[in-house]
Amino acid sequence: MPDMRAERLLRLLLRLQTRGRSTVAELAQHLEVSPRTVQRDLDALSLAGVPVYSVRGRGGGWALLPDYRTRLTGLTPSEVMSVFVGATAHVLADLGVDASSDQAIAKLIAALPDPARRDAEFARQRLLIDHAGWDDRRETPRWLDLCRQAIWEERLIAITYRDPAEPFVVAPLGLVAKSRTWYLVAARADGALRTYRLSRIGLVDLTEETFRRPGGFELTAYWAEAQAQFRASRPSYPIVLRVRGTALRRFRPTAPVTDDGDGWFVVETDLENAAEACAAVLAQGGDAVALAPPDLAAAVRRAADQVAAAHI
Repeated sequence: MPDMRAERLLRLLLRLQTRGRSTVAELAQHLEVSPRTVQRDLDALSLAGVPVYSVRGRGGGWALLPDYRTRLTGLTPSEVMSVFVGATAHVLADLGVDASSDQAIAKLIAALPDPARRDAEFARQRLLIDHAGWDDRRETPRWLDLCRQAIWEERLIAITYRDPAEPFVVAPLGLVAKSRTWYLVAARADGALRTYRLSRIGLVDLTEETFRRPGGFELTAYWAEAQAQFRASRPSYPIVLRVRGTALRRFRPTAPVTDDGDGWFVVETDLENAAEACAAVLAQGGDAVALAPPDLAAAVRRAADQVAAAHI
C-alpha cells in the first residue's frame, strides 16, 4: 500500500511538472482516484517540502512554483528500458527529428546515475523495437509539417476531406502515427472530436485564428477510446474452417485450435464479410475447407466453378 501511494505521489508530481496548473478534478481523472484522495496527496507533497500552491477562481487549480524541477534519479531497470528502446525510427524521420532523437538519448543517458546508465546502454545494445512492417512502402505524410505547426501554435486550419469542394475548419489537437500511417485528431466547430487520415486530406490551409485546447483533453486517452470504438464498430463475419499446412498460419484464431487428425486442424476465426472470407478460403486452394456458416461453403463452390469455367 505505501508503495502504491508513493507511485501515485510521483505521478502527481510529474503531472504538475509537465502539464502545469491542473484542477483537482483533472488530477483525479488522471490518477484514477477520488478528488478527496488528490487533496490529501497534495497536502502530503506540501508537507514534504514540494512547492505546490493553489490558485482560486476561473482558470484556477494547483501548480508548482515555476522554477521547481525534480531530479528523478531512481529509475528502475524496466523504466530505463521502456524509455531508451521505444523510439520508432521511421516516425522520427517523418518528423525530421531522427538525428535530434539520437542526440537527446545520448544526453539523457549521460545524465543518468551510473547504475541506470549501465541499464540503458545494456538495453539499447540488446533490444530494438521496430514498429514498421517489412513492406518498405509507406504513406507520404504530405500535410504533416503544416498540421504540426498548427497544433504547436494552436491555430485553426481549413481542410478538405474526401470532398474537395467542401472545406471546413477544425482545431488540430494532435497527431498519431500508427505503424506507417499518420492521423490528425481535431475538434470540429461543434466541439466533436474526429480522426482524419492524413493521406486522405486533400488540402490544408493554415489560418491566423487561434483556439484554446479543450480542457481535460488527453491525446493518449482519446486514441485508446477511438481504437476501442473502431474495433467495436467493425463488421464481423465469424467462420469455422478445416485447414492444413501453411493455411493454418493464414488465419488468426479467435478460439483454441482443434487437432482434427492427419495434419488437419479446425480453426474459428473472424473476418469482415462473406466476400473476404470466400476469397481467403479460395486463396488456400485445397488446404482450407469452409465448415460454417453454410452460405460460405456454397459461395466458395460457386466461385470455384466460375474460376474453373473461365479457364476451360
